[in-house]
Amino acid sequence: MGFNEQFFNAAMDRLNQRRANNRIIGELRRDEVNEKIPEYRELSQHLAETGQKLVSLIMKGGDTAQGVAQLEKDNLDTQKCMTELLKTAGYPEDYLKPVYTCPKCRDKGTVNGKWCSCFHRLMLEEAAKELNESSPLELSSFESFRLDYYPDKIDPALHVSERVIMQRNFDFCKEYAENFTAKSEGILMSGATGLGKTHLSLAIASRVLEKGYSVIYGSAPELLRIIEREYFGKSDKDTMSALIGCDLLILDDLGAEMEKQLYDSLLYEIINSRVSRGLPMIVSTNYSTSELTKHYSDKICSRLLSFRLMAFVGSDIRRIIKKKK
Repeated sequence: MGFNEQFFNAAMDRLNQRRANNRIIGELRRDEVNEKIPEYRELSQHLAETGQKLVSLIMKGGDTAQGVAQLEKDNLDTQKCMTELLKTAGYPEDYLKPVYTCPKCRDKGTVNGKWCSCFHRLMLEEAAKELNESSPLELSSFESFRLDYYPDKIDPALHVSERVIMQRNFDFCKEYAENFTAKSEGILMSGATGLGKTHLSLAIASRVLEKGYSVIYGSAPELLRIIEREYFGKSDKDTMSALIGCDLLILDDLGAEMEKQLYDSLLYEIINSRVSRGLPMIVSTNYSTSELTKHYSDKICSRLLSFRLMAFVGSDIRRIIKKKK
């Protein structure tokens, strides 16, 4: 994604903090081992002295080959003893090696002069954080979803009660959230306003965030307006890359956006890019599947209809709650 200065600086701050935290972990581990294994501390001091002797010997010049070889042997023997001490005390062999959150770049943020994927992820997380600031991500949970608002009488047209259908939807969403990976399938939630699409989407988002994945939630009209501003150079941010790259994108209220050719192109780019990368998204819409085909191109519909289709039924829950109050 593009390096917006705000996100770049925030990512750099997190990278520096990550290095500092890992350095502290390393120091605490070394203090712990030195306290529990006095012999290890003594060998560490001996190893340091051997290193100093080696430097002094080389600086003297002359024929130092035999002396260097002896010191190197002493060095290796000492390291071997230290490893055995750690192992005997129940520590893994690499316990005192430098701690890195990203072993690829060793928390430097770059690999061979290029930005590491971990730094790109930090940038993406900062972009997602800003996009989610105005989203009600903490307002809905699986625990607060009320199935008793859906009638349990058999609907002649459905041959099953609305509550049974919504119970299935609820169970699937909960299992989806618990077992989520960045390769999970996409979901298309379809149904009228106020039937729980947003509630279950937010419940999934909250659980997936708890598992450490990056999630962006937003309404289709709002996100498309943001990208439109960037498209015409009114912002230097790169929301499109964030939407394409996050682990889970939740696109709410598809169909409420204005009908613009640009929006169709942007929607296709978002959906197609994520499908091509195998990244999941949850799309909710008030349109039925047949209505979708009337409002969107075949390219968009074919990809949306490849998701797991989830129909929401019942009466507007918001109205039911308002009446009960």
